[in-house]
Amino acid sequence: MLIRLKFNFKLWHQGLIYCGLLLSLSACTTPSTVSPQQTETLTKTPNKIVEVPPTFEAKLVNDKGKYYCSDGQTAFGPVTQKMIEKCLDWGGGSACNQTHWSETLFLKAYGNGRCPDGSRLNSITNYCVEGQNAIGPFPQQLVTACSNADGGNSCKSQRWNTRLLYNLLRNEELIKAPETPPQFVLLAFDGSSSLEAWNKSRNFAKTLEQKGINLRFTYFISAVYFVSNENRKLYNAPAGKGLGRSAIGWGGSPDDIQKRLEQVNLAYQEGHEIASHAVGHFNGNNWSEADWKKEFEYFDKFIFDAYKINGLTGRLAFDRNAIEGFRAPELGTSPGLFRTLEKQGFRYDTSRSNQPNYWPQKQNGVWNFPLASITTALTKKSVLSMDYNFYYLHSKAKSNSSQAKRYEEDTFKTYMNYFENNYKGNRAPLHIGHHFSAWNNGAYWNALFRFAEAVCGQPDVQCVTYRELADFMDMLTPTQIAAYQKGSFPKVIADKNSQTNSVEVEEIKPELCQVSEQIGTQKLTPISSLNNGFLD
Repeated sequence: MLIRLKFNFKLWHQGLIYCGLLLSLSACTTPSTVSPQQTETLTKTPNKIVEVPPTFEAKLVNDKGKYYCSDGQTAFGPVTQKMIEKCLDWGGGSACNQTHWSETLFLKAYGNGRCPDGSRLNSITNYCVEGQNAIGPFPQQLVTACSNADGGNSCKSQRWNTRLLYNLLRNEELIKAPETPPQFVLLAFDGSSSLEAWNKSRNFAKTLEQKGINLRFTYFISAVYFVSNENRKLYNAPAGKGLGRSAIGWGGSPDDIQKRLEQVNLAYQEGHEIASHAVGHFNGNNWSEADWKKEFEYFDKFIFDAYKINGLTGRLAFDRNAIEGFRAPELGTSPGLFRTLEKQGFRYDTSRSNQPNYWPQKQNGVWNFPLASITTALTKKSVLSMDYNFYYLHSKAKSNSSQAKRYEEDTFKTYMNYFENNYKGNRAPLHIGHHFSAWNNGAYWNALFRFAEAVCGQPDVQCVTYRELADFMDMLTPTQIAAYQKGSFPKVIADKNSQTNSVEVEEIKPELCQVSEQIGTQKLTPISSLNNGFLD
């Protein structure tokens, strides 16, 4: 069956909780009702016991269309870290590290979404992903292709590296990039302190959705806003900046932080992306690799231990593996940063600048998603596609409310020119960055919202998160990226309901589940690399 997937992301974000990476399959039982299941059937004969391998079949989890492996009583995944956390919360104890689940418990922990709780749907491959791993079960055609690529017994696991999956899908001709690419529009915010800004941006996206327009933001959050003032000395800033110092203040009271964490969870659950803007908002253009590593470690601690540090109750709706992108404060970068990003698990960086018609390339193992150097519509001056740069250009970064309407109009028309040139040109992604600040009487927020309303509902336009752009880019070969960069594709704009520029994926129902012989409590390592040129 050939399924043509319209790359609009509209419904797949709703109700999904996006969360982390589990490096091995595990299982869970509740001690009061379930005990670990035997993984083989023992049949007695007069002289010996014959081991009969278990048979697992692919079964639908729910009416949303995803599968799991079951023998009728026990389920062999897929299992996510969030599901294991549920297991522990329910008193599963050490049984949470088994590889088989009670089918009843598995379905309860899976949740009601299309993907298992703690994962998200990759709208390109149509597989659920957790961190950088795709979740099975996988059809026999892909399992065979994986084995032929020397993947070994791990090909029968339920967790493959996403890059491997992309390459297998391409080589088996099960996925095809559109000849004419969609026009991606990336709208992001730096900051994260203001509750008003959180609500305003989230509500704006909901308003557009009610009009049938899909828009999702990427929020680059600063970790100091999740540390109370009284706990500020937990931070010893890199490069000798000082103990308890921050360039942008702190999180206020524990109650302030509780409300901010609620906003982060809501945004994530609504399909927006949470990414990193480091910790203290210091310019790191002279930082070493060790300095950046230290900063990233502080970020992880302050975000993912925020409830504990501030004496709060609750839990984030995602874990560290959901943080896939980075933007450097003040766009201050150094060679040490680019040597560190991939090691820290980032998929992309948005700290550089480039020409507006630039199609992304990987640099140092991560996607380069730069801001654009564009020319303003009214003043005809060069500016980066970020609100602060307009603010500085217009009024030297000092408030001048009397000219707010003119500044808004200049920003709006500049964004529209940027869009029109790319939309009718080589369709390079648009990158626009804003802050949680209402400079010049909100001129730049007004311009951003007007721009989003004007373009996000147009044919072939996808106003998505950076993570989703990375998903699309992962599908492309260097040859395809080069063709897009040159604009070597038909210059046609599809009808709004047309599927001309959709991604084609042939979805195959898994046959009899391919279950690795590594069962019991032994853990399975996901495929991360093969030495045959499959991976980047």
